[in-house]
Amino acid sequence: MFEVTPVPEGLERVRFIASDMDGSLLTNASVLPEGFEERVDALASVGTLFSAASGRPLYTLEDNLGHLGHKIMLIGDNGGVISRNGKVIYQADLPVEEYRRMARITHEKGDVGLICGVDACYVEPNAKPYEDYFRTFYTRVVYVDDLTQVDAPADKYTVYFPNNDASERQVEYAAAIGGDYTFACGGIMWLDVMPEGVSKGNAMRRISELCGIGLDEMLAFGDAPNDADMLETVGFGYMMANAQPCMANHASLVAPSNEDCGVLQVIDQVVAAKQAI
Repeated sequence: MFEVTPVPEGLERVRFIASDMDGSLLTNASVLPEGFEERVDALASVGTLFSAASGRPLYTLEDNLGHLGHKIMLIGDNGGVISRNGKVIYQADLPVEEYRRMARITHEKGDVGLICGVDACYVEPNAKPYEDYFRTFYTRVVYVDDLTQVDAPADKYTVYFPNNDASERQVEYAAAIGGDYTFACGGIMWLDVMPEGVSKGNAMRRISELCGIGLDEMLAFGDAPNDADMLETVGFGYMMANAQPCMANHASLVAPSNEDCGVLQVIDQVVAAKQAI
């Protein structure tokens, strides 16, 4: 566990907060911390917008946070899709021929691949032993005999590693897939492949332009490598106290752990700082 940072100066400038879900906002039981909606309302009362920023797809985030859809933004698939007020304002595209090629590579390596479609996650029967776990992240799972025959809009391809060695396998897959893609480890078991330019950090830049909010007026939380560029992009980048060790290279601020409701604690600090102006 990393040592928590004292309250930094300048939190009164924050107009936008983005938080990763798993390992950051959510508890280890994958549930929202008690009092989260009240914090969203408190932020709104001081002119700050909240957004979830996750590797989870948009439809899962809508299932998780749909009751707050009119109050917050949603960033899914590591920046592959951005939604506000129930309307998609940005959607990346992973061409069919490309994710089919990635599926063939996964077949050759004997691993478990997932095509992250806009409306559902497509997997083969070899994923069934992990179905209960998958449905925590992908609430719409469609089984197909062969991923190389899928023809559906998608923005991400993912490989699942049940041995928790995603980071060790990333170089291998990046070399095999090649091309202009963004590779990111979403925790220790997921390797995400996105179109070039898709990342949580670039999502911050897009929102900055769309909403007229300076990057220095943004704050973000994360715990894993797919959060790294987001934390580096915003003015206040917080890694969680429970973050993976490698995250020490990507954030200067540390929030209390997800189990200690660290996101809510820092939100309280932001609200207090803005109310004190």
